[in-house]
Amino acid sequence: MIHVNLPDGREYRFTHAVFDYNGTLAEDGVVAAEIKELLKQVGAIVQVTVLTADTFGLVRAQLGDVEGIHLHIIDKGREAEQKRDFIRRCGPDNTVCFGNGANDLAMFAEAALAVGVIGPEGIYRPTLEQADVVVTQPKAALQLLLKTGRLVATLRT
Repeated sequence: MIHVNLPDGREYRFTHAVFDYNGTLAEDGVVAAEIKELLKQVGAIVQVTVLTADTFGLVRAQLGDVEGIHLHIIDKGREAEQKRDFIRRCGPDNTVCFGNGANDLAMFAEAALAVGVIGPEGIYRPTLEQADVVVTQPKAALQLLLKTGRLVATLRT
């Protein structure tokens, strides 16, 4: 579990971290070795699930052998609803999610904490507005969970 206490009394207790794949962790379907290692580290602390329609067909080859990572391939069409429903099954109060696309908006509205990742693909404006925290690269997103003082610094009021 990842526990984050904020000075104003708010707290987060994450047991699940849910990631969109393309544009969030991967660029053109490919994940950097450094990101795989960080995912493995986070996966040793909480359940990590990568949710994707697998646009480029590479997610299994890229992440299938990364220890502690669960891959969940969603059906093309209704991706937003499938992602939202997955967050509901995990328990929204215990889930942090990461994404950048239009199909991430519904899961951002459900999860306890939503992190937008602005990479080479950009980010869908309504998803950006729904995010609690925004970072500019997957490494920074993953490090929020490994170095929780960064979340405290950003979220404190």
